[in-house]
Formats: sequence, structure tokens, C-alpha cells
Amino acid sequence: MRFTWKAQVDQAGDWLLDSGNRFLQEVEVFSANDSGDYLKQTASSKRVFSDRPLPTVNFVFPVTLPPSGDISIYLRVRSTSHVPTDITPVLWEPQAHQIVEQRHHRWTHAYLGLAFALAAFNFFLYLSLREGIYFRYVLSVVGFVLISDSVPAGYGLFFQYFWPDSPYFQQLVWMLSLAGVYVSYRFLVAFTELPRLAPRLDRVINVFYGLLSFWFVLLAFDLLGTSTAQLGHRLVQIVTALILGALFAGLLRLAWGGDRNCRLVLFAWGPLLVTGVVNPLLSLMHMRTDLIPPPIMSGSALELLLMSLILADRFNQVRKEKDRAQVALVEGLQQSERQLEVKVEQRTHELQSEQARTSELLRKNQDLLHNMLPAKIADELSETGTTRPVRHEAVTILFTDFSGFTQASSTMPPDRMVAELNAIFAAFDRITDECGVEKIKTIGDAYMAAAGVPTPCPDHAQRCVRAGLQMVAFVEQRNRTATFKWSLRVGLHTGPVVAGVVGTRKYAFDIWGDTVNIASRMESSGEVGRVNVSAYTYDLIREYYDCSYRGKIAAKGKGEIDMYFVNGSLAPTTKSA
Repeated sequence: MRFTWKAQVDQAGDWLLDSGNRFLQEVEVFSANDSGDYLKQTASSKRVFSDRPLPTVNFVFPVTLPPSGDISIYLRVRSTSHVPTDITPVLWEPQAHQIVEQRHHRWTHAYLGLAFALAAFNFFLYLSLREGIYFRYVLSVVGFVLISDSVPAGYGLFFQYFWPDSPYFQQLVWMLSLAGVYVSYRFLVAFTELPRLAPRLDRVINVFYGLLSFWFVLLAFDLLGTSTAQLGHRLVQIVTALILGALFAGLLRLAWGGDRNCRLVLFAWGPLLVTGVVNPLLSLMHMRTDLIPPPIMSGSALELLLMSLILADRFNQVRKEKDRAQVALVEGLQQSERQLEVKVEQRTHELQSEQARTSELLRKNQDLLHNMLPAKIADELSETGTTRPVRHEAVTILFTDFSGFTQASSTMPPDRMVAELNAIFAAFDRITDECGVEKIKTIGDAYMAAAGVPTPCPDHAQRCVRAGLQMVAFVEQRNRTATFKWSLRVGLHTGPVVAGVVGTRKYAFDIWGDTVNIASRMESSGEVGRVNVSAYTYDLIREYYDCSYRGKIAAKGKGEIDMYFVNGSLAPTTKSA
């Protein structure tokens, strides 16, 4: 390209030629010197920063204007990626250019200082509160710094100050600015819950970002021709303006609908979004925006400041909310404590009543269980849920039966018979309790009891004899006044048995063994109104009771057995415990 200036006397001397495009990759300037020879100067974004003719982020070359005549300057540029090669050269007086450069540097330094201070402040808030929104904002600040250093500033001041000898790393930073865009957008999403409020808009922006990332990859590896890159860049600028405009409109609609967070974001991000829309349009119209503080950097600085104030207010609101919540919690706890005291008192009264009812039920259940089973067996069953059968070597068994019961039951009304048996057996229960004998069961008109089970005792035979005599005496006494006359037989035998509880429902304590069968034969082989005992039992009671030998009596299934009638006691006896 050739550019011609008409020289004037007052303009002769040293000037600075600005290429007008800081995104170029390679620039060569050919300008005539005093002798008329052309001097070649070269600058490239792919070279170290010190190779530039002048230490500026723009491509600026010193030129000399003659006092008269026209001067032609030739430029050869190469740029296959990033932005179109729109060239609008500008001649600067050195002093004027220095003023503009200083203004840019002051603005950039102020912006970076503000960004660092706000990032540090919000990072400390994150460490204090452990709320992810503050850390997201720190990342957003870093993203804005990357964007401001690359997109509006070409290869930026970071290249000049931090890594001037790493041009390829600077291009990588240029690529990372795209990540900065997305990180900043994700902060906005987290603060406003945009995916929930405007899901379609969020999907469109995510798709656009994916396509933009693919476009940047193609540019980074120089996979596109110059014309294609220029056309694509213009398309990206147009779509970017549309997307940012849609985002601004979406936030405006949500803010108008009353969403407080969207209102705050629109207040802070509004200028940035507007500059994000305007800047691509200015570039499309070939209007220079680098003579003033970069628009994106200006909007970014305003956004950083306002958003930090909003987050600081959020921190203050959270603190106040926590204070209110703490006060409400204390009041609630005090109220709950008062209610709890009332409930505890009420519940304590209910528990005491319930415990009284439970104790009464347990007592009744225990009494009922003791009525069904011996006390020792009942206690063992209550504690363990089971009982273990036990063999007892010395037990006396008592059997009673009513002679002629079958004939009497056929003529007696059923309810009367049951009443008669209940009255007699109730008396028998009282007698066995008094004599220390354990009732086993009743079978029809038969009554079975035993002494020496489940707790062994040395006077088991004496107890059963005493109980048998009292049963006979009770029936005789009752027959004197009762309408129905009963004929009672009593039989006793002593020997070993096995005792235990059978079944899992309707528990029953029972004893087994041949001793039981022989005792039954003693009863059936006896006589009405007499207590019939075997020789084994007689041998144990002969010192205490007067007995009559009956001889050997045939017992069904047992052969002949020596039997004795008990006539009465020989001497006064005491009740055994």
C-alpha cells in the first residue's frame, strides 16, 4: 500500500507513523530519507517486543518529512487471523503521540489496580463467607482483565510489561480471553439464575460460545485464508453485537418484571453491554476506537466497581439477614423452650399416668400368669421367654375324682354342674395354697396337684396328705347342706417326674412320668371319703399320720401295689412354707 502526503514547511522534521491497526501480525514500512533512499523498518507480533522500532503496543515507526514536495510511504502488511487488515495510517507529532501513550498507560494502570483491589477484596469475602458467588466474581474480574488486554488492546500492555520475550505466549493469552468471556458470563448466570428465568436465551448464548471457540481454534492455527478470516471476523462482530443486544434486552425484560438481581446486574453491566454492542459496529464502520480509553475497558471498569458495590451490599444484607435470623432463632428457641417445658410437664404427667396403668397391667398380667403357672416358672418365662424342663427325683402327686360323676352330670343342668365344680375346685385351690401344694390342672371332674415341684421341699408327702384330708373334710362338710352330694376319692403317690411348660400359647405347667400314672391308679383304686396312698408315700408319712394297710391291690396296668388309707394325723403338724 502507498500513502502520499503533501509536505509543508512547518511540518518538516521527525514524525511518527502509526499503522492504525494494532492487530496486524507483520508490518514493513518503506520511507525515504534525506538522501532520497528508502529505509525499511519491520515490526511483528510474532517477534519479541524489543524488536519494535518504538516500544508501543501499536505498530509505530519514526519517519522524516521533507520541507517541500510530496512524500510517499509504502506499507506491506500481513495478517491472516484475528481481525481484518483495515489500515488507516496516522502521522503523529512525537510529543502528541507521547501524551496519548501516557494517557493510555495511566488508564490501563488505574484499571489493573482497580481490578486487583476488587479481586483481592472479593477473594477475602469468599474466604470469610465460603459463598461461591464471590469466587466466581474473582474469576470474572480475571476474565475481564484478559479481555481488556487482548480484544481492545491488540497484543496489549501485558506483552510489553510481563512477557515481552514470549510472543507466542501472548497469543495464547489472546486465546484465553475467550475463556474470560465465558467465565464472566457464568458469573452473571449464577447471580441472576438466567437458565431458570430465560432458558432459551441461555441456550443460544452457550451455542454461540461453542461456535466462537471453534472459530478461535481455526484462527489460532492459521487454518483460514485471509479473505475467509476477514469475512468470518465481520460475521462474528455482527453476531456478537446481536447476542449482547439480546442479553441486554433479556435482562431488561426480567428487570422490568421485578427481578431484583436482574435489576442490579443491568445497572452494573448495562454500560458494558452497550459498549460490547457499539464497539463491533464502530469497527465495522472503520472508526478508530483506540484514541480514547478502550470502550470495553471503560465499561469493564464501571462494571467492576458497581458489581463490587452490589456484592458488598449483598455481604451487608447477608450479615443483617444472619443477625435477624440469629435474633429470630434465639426468640424461636426461647419460645420453643417454653413450649417444650409445657409439653414436658404435660408429657411427664401422661407418662406417669401411663406408667401407673402399665404397672397395673403388668401386675394383673403377672397375677394372671401366676394363676396359670407356678411363681418360679412364671418369673423365668417373663425374664427369658422360655423355660427348661427339669427332672425332680422326689415329688408327691395328688389326684382327686368324684365317684358317679358321669351319672350325676347326665341329670344335672350344665350351668349348675359348672357352678358346683367351680365352687369345689375353688376351695381345693385355697387348700393347696394353704398346704404349700402346687395345683397342676383339672381334667373334667379330676383335680391334680403336686408338692416338690417346681421347688423341691423335704415334706412334700406330708403337704399332699394334709391337703387331701382337708379336701375330703370340705366335701363331707359341704354335703351336709348342699342339694347335690359329691363322693370324693383321693390318691397319692411319690416318685420322680419331669416338670415343664409346653406350647407357645396358653401356657400350661405339667408333669410327666410313671409316678403320675401310679398316682392316678391310687385315686381310682381308693374309696369314697378316703385318702389312698402308695407304700412309697406311706414310708414318708408314717411318723406323722396314722395309716391302715390295705394289702396288695390290683391297679390297672401296674399289677398289685401295696396301698394304705390315711386315718388322720398322729400329732399336731405345722404348716410348711
